[in-house]
Amino acid sequence: MLELRNISKAYRRGKETVPVLNDISIRVNAGEFVSLIGPSGSGKSTLFRLIGGVERPDGGRINIDGNDVTGKRGLISYMPQQAALFPWLSVADNISSALVTAGTSKKEAKEQAVAWLDRIHLGGVAKEYPHLLSGGMQQRVSFLRALLMRRNVMCLDEPFAALDALTRAEMQRWLLDLWEADRRSVLFVTHSIEEALMLSDRIYVLSPAPATVLRELDVPFERPRRAEVWTDPAFVTLKRDVLELLGESHSSRA
Repeated sequence: MLELRNISKAYRRGKETVPVLNDISIRVNAGEFVSLIGPSGSGKSTLFRLIGGVERPDGGRINIDGNDVTGKRGLISYMPQQAALFPWLSVADNISSALVTAGTSKKEAKEQAVAWLDRIHLGGVAKEYPHLLSGGMQQRVSFLRALLMRRNVMCLDEPFAALDALTRAEMQRWLLDLWEADRRSVLFVTHSIEEALMLSDRIYVLSPAPATVLRELDVPFERPRRAEVWTDPAFVTLKRDVLELLGESHSSRA
Protein backbone atom coordinates (compact mmCIF):
# COMPACT_ATOMS: atom_id res chain seq x y z
CA MET A 1 0.00 0.00 0.00
CA LEU A 2 1.13 3.53 -0.81
CA GLU A 3 0.12 6.43 1.39
CA LEU A 4 0.95 10.13 1.04
CA ARG A 5 0.14 12.16 4.14
CA ASN A 6 -0.16 15.95 4.07
CA ILE A 7 2.47 16.41 1.35
CA SER A 8 3.59 19.97 0.58
CA LYS A 9 6.30 21.10 -1.83
CA ALA A 10 7.56 24.44 -3.10
CA TYR A 11 10.47 25.50 -5.34
CA ARG A 12 12.72 28.52 -5.32
CA ARG A 13 12.71 30.60 -8.50
CA GLY A 14 15.18 33.36 -7.95
CA LYS A 15 14.07 35.15 -4.81
CA GLU A 16 10.52 33.84 -5.07
CA THR A 17 9.08 30.71 -3.42
CA VAL A 18 6.57 28.99 -5.69
CA PRO A 19 4.27 26.45 -3.97
CA VAL A 20 3.42 23.39 -6.09
CA LEU A 21 1.71 20.96 -3.70
CA ASN A 22 -0.41 22.00 -0.73
CA ASP A 23 -1.32 19.41 1.93
CA ILE A 24 -1.90 16.50 -0.46
CA SER A 25 -3.10 13.21 1.05
CA ILE A 26 -3.51 10.20 -1.25
CA ARG A 27 -3.65 6.45 -0.70
CA VAL A 28 -3.37 3.46 -3.00
CA ASN A 29 -4.47 0.26 -1.30
CA ALA A 30 -2.83 -3.11 -1.98
CA GLY A 31 -3.76 -4.28 -5.47
CA GLU A 32 -5.61 -1.06 -6.28
CA PHE A 33 -5.44 1.04 -9.44
CA VAL A 34 -5.68 4.78 -8.71
CA SER A 35 -5.41 7.66 -11.18
CA LEU A 36 -4.48 11.32 -10.77
CA ILE A 37 -6.11 13.88 -13.03
CA GLY A 38 -5.36 17.58 -13.00
CA PRO A 39 -4.44 20.48 -15.25
CA SER A 40 -0.92 20.83 -16.61
CA GLY A 41 1.44 22.18 -13.98
CA SER A 42 -0.62 20.88 -11.06
CA GLY A 43 2.29 18.93 -9.59
CA LYS A 44 1.43 15.38 -10.69
CA SER A 45 4.96 14.63 -11.89
CA THR A 46 6.39 16.31 -8.78
CA LEU A 47 4.41 13.85 -6.68
CA PHE A 48 6.05 10.98 -8.53
CA ARG A 49 9.53 12.40 -7.92
CA LEU A 50 8.70 12.59 -4.23
CA ILE A 51 7.34 9.04 -4.13
CA GLY A 52 10.44 7.79 -5.93
CA GLY A 53 12.73 9.52 -3.44
CA VAL A 54 14.34 11.73 -6.09
CA GLU A 55 13.20 14.76 -4.06
CA ARG A 56 11.95 15.25 -0.51
CA PRO A 57 8.71 17.02 0.41
CA ASP A 58 8.82 20.20 2.46
CA GLY A 59 6.13 18.75 4.69
CA GLY A 60 4.37 15.43 5.17
CA ARG A 61 5.54 11.86 4.73
CA ILE A 62 5.31 8.92 2.34
CA ASN A 63 4.60 5.36 3.48
CA ILE A 64 4.84 2.08 1.55
CA ASP A 65 3.39 -0.98 3.25
CA GLY A 66 3.30 0.93 6.54
CA ASN A 67 6.97 1.97 6.45
CA ASP A 68 8.13 5.58 6.22
CA VAL A 69 10.04 5.75 2.92
CA THR A 70 10.23 9.54 2.55
CA GLY A 71 13.34 10.35 0.53
CA LYS A 72 14.24 6.69 -0.12
CA ARG A 73 14.91 5.41 -3.64
CA GLY A 74 14.53 2.08 -5.39
CA LEU A 75 11.24 1.04 -3.79
CA ILE A 76 8.87 1.59 -6.72
CA SER A 77 8.78 0.80 -10.42
CA TYR A 78 8.40 4.01 -12.36
CA MET A 79 7.74 5.01 -15.94
CA PRO A 80 8.18 8.68 -16.84
CA GLN A 81 6.48 10.49 -19.70
CA GLN A 82 9.52 10.05 -21.92
CA ALA A 83 10.89 6.60 -22.70
CA ALA A 84 13.47 5.48 -20.13
CA LEU A 85 15.72 3.05 -22.01
CA PHE A 86 19.44 2.30 -22.07
CA PRO A 87 20.58 3.55 -25.51
CA TRP A 88 23.63 1.24 -25.57
CA LEU A 89 21.49 -1.90 -25.15
CA SER A 90 19.28 -3.56 -27.74
CA VAL A 91 15.54 -3.62 -27.17
CA ALA A 92 15.71 -7.24 -25.99
CA ASP A 93 18.62 -6.49 -23.66
CA ASN A 94 16.71 -3.54 -22.19
CA ILE A 95 13.93 -5.96 -21.27
CA SER A 96 16.23 -8.74 -20.02
CA SER A 97 18.12 -6.25 -17.82
CA ALA A 98 14.85 -5.40 -16.05
CA LEU A 99 14.16 -9.08 -15.52
CA VAL A 100 17.67 -9.67 -14.14
CA THR A 101 17.21 -6.75 -11.74
CA ALA A 102 13.98 -8.41 -10.61
CA GLY A 103 15.87 -11.62 -9.81
CA THR A 104 15.62 -13.70 -13.01
CA SER A 105 18.74 -15.53 -14.19
CA LYS A 106 20.48 -14.02 -17.24
CA LYS A 107 19.74 -17.06 -19.40
CA GLU A 108 16.05 -17.14 -18.49
CA ALA A 109 15.80 -13.35 -18.79
CA LYS A 110 16.98 -13.46 -22.41
CA GLU A 111 14.37 -16.10 -23.24
CA GLN A 112 11.58 -14.23 -21.43
CA ALA A 113 12.52 -10.92 -23.08
CA VAL A 114 11.82 -12.34 -26.54
CA ALA A 115 8.49 -13.80 -25.38
CA TRP A 116 7.41 -10.52 -23.76
CA LEU A 117 8.31 -8.49 -26.85
CA ASP A 118 6.28 -10.89 -29.00
CA ARG A 119 3.29 -10.30 -26.68
CA ILE A 120 3.35 -6.56 -27.40
CA HIS A 121 4.04 -7.13 -31.12
CA LEU A 122 7.62 -5.87 -31.01
CA GLY A 123 9.44 -9.16 -31.50
CA GLY A 124 10.63 -7.95 -34.90
CA VAL A 125 12.69 -5.14 -33.36
CA ALA A 126 14.22 -7.16 -30.52
CA LYS A 127 17.77 -6.73 -31.87
CA GLU A 128 17.39 -3.04 -32.72
CA TYR A 129 18.63 -0.17 -30.57
CA PRO A 130 16.14 2.28 -29.02
CA HIS A 131 17.07 5.26 -31.22
CA LEU A 132 15.94 3.31 -34.30
CA LEU A 133 12.41 2.85 -32.93
CA SER A 134 9.49 5.22 -33.30
CA GLY A 135 8.46 7.22 -30.24
CA GLY A 136 5.47 4.97 -29.70
CA MET A 137 7.59 1.83 -29.85
CA GLN A 138 10.08 3.30 -27.39
CA GLN A 139 7.25 4.02 -24.96
CA ARG A 140 5.92 0.50 -25.22
CA VAL A 141 9.33 -0.99 -24.47
CA SER A 142 9.80 1.45 -21.58
CA PHE A 143 6.38 0.56 -20.25
CA LEU A 144 7.20 -3.14 -20.42
CA ARG A 145 10.42 -2.53 -18.45
CA ALA A 146 8.40 -0.85 -15.70
CA LEU A 147 5.95 -3.73 -15.56
CA LEU A 148 8.72 -6.29 -15.19
CA MET A 149 10.47 -4.51 -12.32
CA ARG A 150 9.04 -6.44 -9.40
CA ARG A 151 7.96 -3.74 -6.96
CA ASN A 152 4.74 -3.62 -4.95
CA VAL A 153 4.01 -0.08 -6.16
CA MET A 154 4.02 1.10 -9.78
CA CYS A 155 3.94 4.77 -10.73
CA LEU A 156 3.03 5.41 -14.36
CA ASP A 157 3.31 8.98 -15.63
CA GLU A 158 1.13 9.20 -18.76
CA PRO A 159 2.64 6.04 -20.28
CA PHE A 160 0.29 6.03 -23.28
CA ALA A 161 0.49 9.71 -24.20
CA ALA A 162 2.87 9.13 -27.12
CA LEU A 163 0.79 6.37 -28.69
CA ASP A 164 -1.80 6.68 -31.44
CA ALA A 165 -5.43 6.15 -30.46
CA LEU A 166 -5.65 2.54 -31.69
CA THR A 167 -2.40 1.46 -30.03
CA ARG A 168 -3.36 3.35 -26.89
CA ALA A 169 -6.63 1.43 -26.59
CA GLU A 170 -4.81 -1.85 -27.21
CA MET A 171 -2.23 -1.08 -24.53
CA GLN A 172 -4.94 -0.12 -22.04
CA ARG A 173 -6.55 -3.53 -22.50
CA TRP A 174 -3.15 -5.23 -22.28
CA LEU A 175 -2.30 -3.40 -19.08
CA LEU A 176 -5.65 -4.34 -17.54
CA ASP A 177 -5.17 -8.00 -18.48
CA LEU A 178 -1.71 -8.09 -16.89
CA TRP A 179 -2.86 -6.21 -13.82
CA GLU A 180 -5.85 -8.49 -13.32
CA ALA A 181 -3.52 -11.50 -13.38
CA ASP A 182 -1.00 -10.04 -10.91
CA ARG A 183 -2.47 -7.07 -9.08
CA ARG A 184 -0.03 -4.52 -7.77
CA SER A 185 -0.70 -1.06 -6.39
CA VAL A 186 -0.70 1.38 -9.32
CA LEU A 187 -0.69 5.18 -9.23
CA PHE A 188 -1.38 6.41 -12.74
CA VAL A 189 -1.16 9.97 -14.09
CA THR A 190 -3.24 10.82 -17.14
CA HIS A 191 -4.86 13.84 -18.78
CA SER A 192 -7.55 11.59 -20.27
CA ILE A 193 -10.70 11.30 -18.18
CA GLU A 194 -11.86 8.37 -20.31
CA GLU A 195 -8.59 6.53 -19.71
CA ALA A 196 -8.82 7.07 -15.96
CA LEU A 197 -12.40 5.78 -15.88
CA MET A 198 -11.49 2.78 -18.02
CA LEU A 199 -8.56 1.72 -15.84
CA SER A 200 -9.12 2.91 -12.28
CA ASP A 201 -10.74 1.88 -9.03
CA ARG A 202 -10.54 5.46 -7.75
CA ILE A 203 -9.60 8.86 -9.16
CA TYR A 204 -8.13 11.89 -7.40
CA VAL A 205 -8.90 15.19 -9.12
CA LEU A 206 -6.27 17.86 -8.44
CA SER A 207 -6.59 21.62 -8.60
CA PRO A 208 -4.14 23.90 -10.41
CA ALA A 209 -0.93 24.62 -8.49
CA PRO A 210 -0.51 24.85 -5.63
CA ALA A 211 -2.38 21.58 -5.98
CA THR A 212 -4.92 20.31 -3.50
CA VAL A 213 -7.24 17.32 -3.83
CA LEU A 214 -10.53 18.64 -5.17
CA ARG A 215 -12.30 15.33 -4.89
CA GLU A 216 -11.77 11.59 -4.58
CA LEU A 217 -14.08 9.63 -6.87
CA ASP A 218 -14.92 5.92 -6.71
CA VAL A 219 -15.21 4.22 -10.10
CA PRO A 220 -18.10 1.77 -9.77
CA PHE A 221 -17.59 -0.48 -12.80
CA GLU A 222 -17.01 -4.16 -12.12
CA ARG A 223 -13.84 -6.04 -12.99
CA PRO A 224 -12.75 -7.49 -15.30
CA ARG A 225 -13.68 -4.22 -16.97
CA ARG A 226 -15.71 -4.42 -20.16
CA ALA A 227 -14.26 -2.82 -23.30
CA GLU A 228 -17.62 -1.10 -23.92
CA VAL A 229 -17.83 0.39 -20.41
CA TRP A 230 -17.63 3.86 -21.97
CA THR A 231 -21.24 3.40 -23.16
CA ASP A 232 -22.51 3.01 -19.57
CA PRO A 233 -24.60 6.05 -18.47
CA ALA A 234 -22.61 6.15 -15.21
CA PHE A 235 -19.41 6.53 -17.27
CA VAL A 236 -20.85 9.60 -18.99
CA THR A 237 -22.00 11.05 -15.67
CA LEU A 238 -18.59 10.58 -14.02
CA LYS A 239 -16.84 12.12 -17.00
CA ARG A 240 -19.09 15.16 -16.75
CA ASP A 241 -18.43 15.41 -13.00
CA VAL A 242 -14.65 15.46 -13.54
CA LEU A 243 -14.93 18.02 -16.33
CA GLU A 244 -17.04 20.25 -14.09
CA LEU A 245 -14.52 19.94 -11.25
CA LEU A 246 -11.64 20.90 -13.50
CA GLY A 247 -13.63 23.76 -15.02
CA GLU A 248 -14.61 25.10 -11.61
CA SER A 249 -11.01 24.91 -10.37
CA HIS A 250 -9.77 26.92 -13.33
CA SER A 251 -12.49 29.53 -12.80
CA SER A 252 -11.74 29.88 -9.10
CA ARG A 253 -8.01 30.41 -9.79
CA ALA A 254 -8.60 32.90 -12.62
